[in-house]
Amino acid sequence: MKILFISYFYPPLAGPASLRNLKTVKYLSKAGNTIDVLTVGNIVYNYYDNGLLAESLQNRIIHIPSFDPMSILEKLSGKNKTVSNQIYHNTPERIKLFIRQLYPLDDKVLWLPNLYKAGKKALKDEKYDLLYVSCGPFSSAVAVRTLSKHFKVPYILEMRDYWTLLSDYNLQGTYLNRLFSHYTEKKLLQDASLIVTVSKGIAEDISKHFGSFLADKTFILYNGHDEEDFLSLPAVSQDKSKYTLSYFGALYAKRSLKWLLKALKDLQKENKLPPNFSLHLYGNYHIETLQEIKQSGIEEMVKIIPQLNHQEAISAMLSSDALLLLINSDSPKGTLTSKVFEYLRTGKPILALVPQNGEAGKLLQESGQNYICPMESVSAIKICAEKLFADREKELKFHYPEDKYERRKQVEELNKKLLSVARREGKSFFNKEIKRERV
Repeated sequence: MKILFISYFYPPLAGPASLRNLKTVKYLSKAGNTIDVLTVGNIVYNYYDNGLLAESLQNRIIHIPSFDPMSILEKLSGKNKTVSNQIYHNTPERIKLFIRQLYPLDDKVLWLPNLYKAGKKALKDEKYDLLYVSCGPFSSAVAVRTLSKHFKVPYILEMRDYWTLLSDYNLQGTYLNRLFSHYTEKKLLQDASLIVTVSKGIAEDISKHFGSFLADKTFILYNGHDEEDFLSLPAVSQDKSKYTLSYFGALYAKRSLKWLLKALKDLQKENKLPPNFSLHLYGNYHIETLQEIKQSGIEEMVKIIPQLNHQEAISAMLSSDALLLLINSDSPKGTLTSKVFEYLRTGKPILALVPQNGEAGKLLQESGQNYICPMESVSAIKICAEKLFADREKELKFHYPEDKYERRKQVEELNKKLLSVARREGKSFFNKEIKRERV
């Protein structure tokens, strides 16, 4: 197949969205498909990893300029990227949310004119079997749906997260924007030839709220782990005289360290922390997180390590004693963070401050990880952490089902679905054209 793959997030941007898209393109390409990628140009962003592009197997990448807030900030800052990054990270989350809520659909909607223009040119220059749009931003799919109708090419809609069904974060702001976004999401789901979700919960909620018929054209592509990432790693050493609990990724919306930090402070007072304990945070963090750490009373125990490239991050996971996972308790049941699969693949114990009955909690329990408690309960975190520390000397064995969640195998199954859609929809469009000619 020849596929036009559209996503705002793609390397050299890093983070879970870009990594997922990279791996999907990589293994669809290895399956024999030719893929052109449409993605955004330069923006101000949390994570960059130029090394990721080395494993990208796309035919070509087309970078599209945008006029969304992060792109405008990049343009205004010129060559002084330090200033733009400081503005981005030091702006309080409530102000960022207010700005996001000013836009219809989402704050990347001003990407659409250039996206449509670039997509139109690509479709005039090449004959594609499928359009594949990875959302969010969800507004991207509006341009893709229009291109699909105009050029008679079926589109695949990938939902990497909840959109209007997101219950714990008010992205839309006003009632009218919520209504418009909900209507748009419904139309996009109805017209897609295949819906791809990152979790079972998202698939079930889409079917429940937008029509049970959508279940028949939904495929679950978990983020999973890429076994190739683990095969090429150098040997990792671990200092047994220290105990390191590590967190990888961003903290945003309602995800917070404040309850964990309070629990750790209490355990310190009670002399229940392991000797030389430290909490390592890998990534670039916003002002709210930095303030929480400063006010915790255990700032000396917390070490922030600036963003590592993907391979270095996996090595750091393997050198940690335990890994930290955070999901707020009021998040939708299908919330399943990308890093949980790589965490599980390392075989390390995971202190999971997540809803026990959510999809992440069930996956952890399925894998034999039982250090699970609510993110917002200091007392529960203390009990869970004490159990984790006490088990340090035990030979822990977990049973993460690696084959089930390996990226290559999952994308191979996705490829079968895409081939089926291309054959079925391509034939349908062909028959429509024949009928028109006869008329």
